[in-house]
Amino acid sequence: MKNTSRKIGWIFIMVVMLTPPWTAWGQDAPAAEKLTLVRAVMCETIQNYEPGYPAVVFSTKLGRVSCFTEFDPVPKQTYIQHKWYRKDNLITEKRLTINPPSWSSFTSVQLRDEDKGPWRVEVTDENDKRMHTLRFSITD
Repeated sequence: MKNTSRKIGWIFIMVVMLTPPWTAWGQDAPAAEKLTLVRAVMCETIQNYEPGYPAVVFSTKLGRVSCFTEFDPVPKQTYIQHKWYRKDNLITEKRLTINPPSWSSFTSVQLRDEDKGPWRVEVTDENDKRMHTLRFSITD
């Protein structure tokens, strides 16, 4: 009987030592950091790593339009995608690697006269889960 209680005592000590402190005191585990999109903007240009002239309507005369995204925090190296659609047709899909602790990135498309009409860019995570949709139009 004495040996059994000694074994149980050692098992109890091992369990207590291996238990994370927050569970021993009835607290919740710390929240895991999650990739968070803090800013998404359509713009005319990128200047000094920032979006220049944000808008929702762009002229073909600009020749180019950009999608700027900013993430904070970025818990681990991962990738996101910018999926560019014109009139619900996927035009291009660009994969971007992002790194901790925070990261900004952008993609651009060249504009032509035949690109007039409604557009959208879907920002997706590494699992192809949509994080945000940006809608804009191209005009003369």
